[in-house]
Amino acid sequence: MTAIAADVQVLQTLKVHTSDVNSVDFAGDCILVTASGDKRVRVWEWQKGLGYVEAEYSPLSAHKYGVTSVKVSPQCTMLASASIDGTTHLWNLRSGARIHTMVQAGGEAVRACKFSPDSTLLVTAGDSGQVCVWDLVHRNLIRTFQQHEGAVQSVCFSPDSCWLLTSCTFGVLKLFSSAELSDACTSDGQIISPLTSVDDAHDLGVVSCDFSVHQEVTDNEAFTKLYNLVTCGNDHTVKLWEVSVTQNKCETHPSFASISLSRIMEKHSSTLTCVRFNSIGSYIVSSGLDKATVIWETSTGKIMAVLGGHKRYVACCAFSRDGNLVATGSNDKSVIVWDLTGNLSLDSELVKPCSPKQHYTSGAETFVGEQEVVKQAECSDNKVRLIQKIDDHGGAVNTVAFHANNLVASGSGDKLVRIWEATEFDEELKFEEKSFSPLEGHKYSVNHVEFSPCGTMLASCSLDGTTIVWDTEMGGRAKSSFVNSGSGIRVCRWSPNGRMIATAGDDEKTTLWSVDTMEQMRIFGGHSDAVTAVAFTPDSDYLVTACSEGTWRLFDDGDTANELPLICCEEGHDLGVQDADFSPVLEPLAPTDPSFGATRHSSYLLATCGNDSLVKLWNITIHGTVDDEEVGYNSIGTGNPGVNYKLWKLMAGHGGNVMCVRFSPINGEILGSVATDRTARLWSVHSGICLHVLENHDSLVTACAFAEDLSLFVTGALDKTVLVWKLPQLLISQSILADRLRQAKKRVADWKYDEVMRWFKEIELPHLAEKIQGTSLNGRHLLTMPEESLIDGLEIRDDEETVETFSKQLHWLRREDNYTWDINDDTEIPHEFLCPITHEIMREPVQCSDGFTYERAAINEWFLSGKYSSPMTNAPLHDTTFNANVALRNAICTLLFGDGGKRV
Repeated sequence: MTAIAADVQVLQTLKVHTSDVNSVDFAGDCILVTASGDKRVRVWEWQKGLGYVEAEYSPLSAHKYGVTSVKVSPQCTMLASASIDGTTHLWNLRSGARIHTMVQAGGEAVRACKFSPDSTLLVTAGDSGQVCVWDLVHRNLIRTFQQHEGAVQSVCFSPDSCWLLTSCTFGVLKLFSSAELSDACTSDGQIISPLTSVDDAHDLGVVSCDFSVHQEVTDNEAFTKLYNLVTCGNDHTVKLWEVSVTQNKCETHPSFASISLSRIMEKHSSTLTCVRFNSIGSYIVSSGLDKATVIWETSTGKIMAVLGGHKRYVACCAFSRDGNLVATGSNDKSVIVWDLTGNLSLDSELVKPCSPKQHYTSGAETFVGEQEVVKQAECSDNKVRLIQKIDDHGGAVNTVAFHANNLVASGSGDKLVRIWEATEFDEELKFEEKSFSPLEGHKYSVNHVEFSPCGTMLASCSLDGTTIVWDTEMGGRAKSSFVNSGSGIRVCRWSPNGRMIATAGDDEKTTLWSVDTMEQMRIFGGHSDAVTAVAFTPDSDYLVTACSEGTWRLFDDGDTANELPLICCEEGHDLGVQDADFSPVLEPLAPTDPSFGATRHSSYLLATCGNDSLVKLWNITIHGTVDDEEVGYNSIGTGNPGVNYKLWKLMAGHGGNVMCVRFSPINGEILGSVATDRTARLWSVHSGICLHVLENHDSLVTACAFAEDLSLFVTGALDKTVLVWKLPQLLISQSILADRLRQAKKRVADWKYDEVMRWFKEIELPHLAEKIQGTSLNGRHLLTMPEESLIDGLEIRDDEETVETFSKQLHWLRREDNYTWDINDDTEIPHEFLCPITHEIMREPVQCSDGFTYERAAINEWFLSGKYSSPMTNAPLHDTTFNANVALRNAICTLLFGDGGKRV
């Protein structure tokens, strides 16, 4: 933004609300949102020559009582409004459609709502002091806690989304770990404790608080992060605070956190109502009961302007994204928009030169009406459809398997294995049996089939005591049979790396075989009944076995010196375990604190089902401590692992024995289960909610499997049929989105080894990603180590081209992480550098299936809001994936930061 003018002028006054204006917020610069005691939320769009004009879909009328708070999401695609009626509504900011309604757990009035900067969480709080944390991906309540005795009137997140600050009418500030609040492993009954607190922040109570975008890392050894916080209260003062969080290496929790007073700013003569930083943290705006609005310089506390245009007290204030405007709302029912530059008028063009019209110039016939697109996206058919019934088997179907999106296999009591391949007829998908199918080789009932990870082989096992590996391309046997001493084999599973097959059955043992040599590698025992289920962890390092007695055990399949299980869970399922499966995602549940810690650990999510009609999800963590005394970024940490597990979720709904359970491939967001109640169920893993119940089988359902892209689901039953189900696009897109947000970009200081590897690949230096495997290189090293030391450690000094690229990218990375995006107002920014959604310069440009490029966070939030349409053309998107636009990112960085200087 430019310097604040000496004489700040009123740009526009809006007088439409019929009661107090309680909250205002900007979406970029061209959209203003206001909320009032008249129960309405109004959305205003800037039109050159007219100023702010109410949007076609405005006002938004869903609250039964006065609206207390309104907040625009970080990427300006959604809007949250909170009310005295105890509800918070989530709105589509582009169409005005209501996306979701959240009801405060206690039903009390909601006074504050706030999005996390990464758009994944929404926090609401109110009169009872209870704070509710909502997961925006799955739109469910994930945590409630009460640590304040007074009403909570304001909450705010740190700019990296790591910390949540809450304040109350008793003058107390409390800082919490966002990761702990959203951690799926934190039980509902577990007490949430603040990292630190301030008891007398303001006499008579804290009214408002806000974090600056500014963040600083001051120490690498004991990792310390500093943030700026501003508060105001009933004592007539604005206070600036420094929030410090320190983390020692190898610790999973902050070792120290503090909130220290930096400055007290006094000008108001009465109680304050609101305080806000501008988007770069250089200025603060405050409002109060004295009818005044004050703008302060953050670095000095100097008063830059005092605005006094309202007739009654000012209830709220906010900066526009570019900092050139301030909006204030008042008890006099008006909203005033102030020009801080001194050179704007109603004829000014506030919208940056980036819009769909500039990117997309085809005829109007290619556009779909916005309201219709949103209706299609948010209210589309969300049903699961049965698209094919296969009844070729002559006996009960005991098992089914899927590979990729085109191969289905089944095994039956008729001793046969069948394989079908997907084909399209008149744009309709249909599975046809392959020419060499059925496969004959077993003498008794086939109990289990599973494709190899590459799909070229299929393993099947039988009561005849054999496991056969079939060639799925030519038919016939790909390998010789595994023979298990004549005892019936109930299950055979491939390791995800494709190197091993585990078989188990009636002899109460599990045998591990080498696929290459076809020789027995190990035998795992300990069960006192038939082994009914086997599952590998996604990294192939560990193996779970489960039996009819109801227990499950975890083994290290690589530790040949130890035959004992790492875990023996006796309370698996009453009356017996029927099946088990691991989530394909490593560390699927949020760690206690993702921003810190050098402890090496592996986290897995295990699903089991059994004869108690239940599906259970277990969180398993295996720790290994890094020795940090002498660890450099090219060292490997060692240590003895510690193992723990706990029941995370219990899913009830089936009315009979649950026979099979499977995670959706790749992202593990959806869980499928089938039971003797003749139904199949689809569950949301993170909410535990049953999404769909499928009821078309005439007998007990025995098996299920997902297609790789989650578009199809197959089930098999004792009625001798295999059913193919088409899953709705909404389910697929939400699953993909959840996976992307899980891997969302963190601040560089928070990067671990995996994020550094991903960065090397994104900057087109994949050989460096391979080079750092097995090291502990992290984001702190990239920010703090001398460039020459990094070059030597990476052993690339002799490769001039790689050194040149690495040096330039490292320079950009460090400037970007410090938010050093200073651009002169007269700098001409090419419109292709601006995101069509936010109209701001892109940091992570990605190209979507519609051919256009967007800011990664913005398009993620666009999909998060339920809009599965192109932001540019409004046409429905059937593919919501995207790829990094590396060339455009390099061009943007060159303009903003230069080329980093030529190396000598």
